[in-house]
Amino acid sequence: MRLSSSVRWAPLIAVGFVLTACGSGARSLPNSGSSPGSSPASTQKASLIVVSDQPAGPDESSASINLRLVRPDGSQAQQLTVKQGAAVLAARGERIFIKEGSALKALHKDGSVETLGDLGTSNILAFVASPDGNRWMWGTEESTSQVHIAGSGMNPRVVAESNDPRTSVEPFSWTPVAPFVAHATTGLGDRVFTPAAGPVEKLDPATFTLQPIAHTDQCAFSDMARDGTVACVRRLTDPNPPPRLMLMSPDGKTQTIKLNPSNFPEEGDAYFSQDGRLVTIAGSTGYGNHSGPDHNVTDLVTVKDGSIRRLADGLRPSSDLNWQTWLDGGSLVLWRPDGAAGGPAGVFVVSPAGSAKQISKGGFAVGLITG
Repeated sequence: MRLSSSVRWAPLIAVGFVLTACGSGARSLPNSGSSPGSSPASTQKASLIVVSDQPAGPDESSASINLRLVRPDGSQAQQLTVKQGAAVLAARGERIFIKEGSALKALHKDGSVETLGDLGTSNILAFVASPDGNRWMWGTEESTSQVHIAGSGMNPRVVAESNDPRTSVEPFSWTPVAPFVAHATTGLGDRVFTPAAGPVEKLDPATFTLQPIAHTDQCAFSDMARDGTVACVRRLTDPNPPPRLMLMSPDGKTQTIKLNPSNFPEEGDAYFSQDGRLVTIAGSTGYGNHSGPDHNVTDLVTVKDGSIRRLADGLRPSSDLNWQTWLDGGSLVLWRPDGAAGGPAGVFVVSPAGSAKQISKGGFAVGLITG
């Protein structure tokens, strides 16, 4: 999760969980874990979509949070309730990550709670977890901004740090390719979409070394395919850039896909399919001055030839899901925020052909866990 207009948590007081699931109990952090990465099969098959009804805004900690674990066909597998004062950060692998003050815990689908450690502060910049849920990164900012990593079988450590008051370093995403760290310009405020607002580095989770991603100081990084192709949107140096998606392959080839300005006054959330052959590009009229409610769109681009087609009108991916937007079989988890145009608010599963099934009335998806 990254701080953006879709953020649903804030610094909160420490409280316990109340769970509606049977078999609640406590777990301790395992002494050993699997490798930092995980195969596509282990992260996506038999997935349950974790949908939260946590309200947005400054009073979000005044109410309990209902979490529904929903299958892609819309049937509900489980429901959990988290007491007021906690914050749901992400869902990966078998864990739903919860923050209580500075404490990090994991909620499991059977209702048990696992203590993972301490984040060092209740004010974290961002939080991401590995696809298998066994490692996680978070950002803090006091006199300096730092990115921390921890997980099963390892001691917490700092992997990135910045002393520049004009920028902050923070976790950006942790995809099946790698974890990514972004150097973000401070003072940007809320954004509809959250591609990186500064240079991005790829972290090796085995050696904890960082490798700069070329050209991400000039365009806003969103995702990387398994073959190393990078999806970027807009050029950071242009004051009024035309809407476009840039696909930059490791061999130096760049495809520039021009977008319709009426649908893409702000473009973002470009996520590759599991096989890397397709990439989403989301747009919203909710950026800048406009009249009427926001209207979202999601288009699909074929990477091979750069062709573009409309997948869903009125729906867009959520930055909380990131790469998890793509399900097995090529369907996508999309959503319509409260108050947006085009139909009822909620979470939808959209087929590759564009057929949409609403699986939740209202709320938003925080991630996927194994079913």
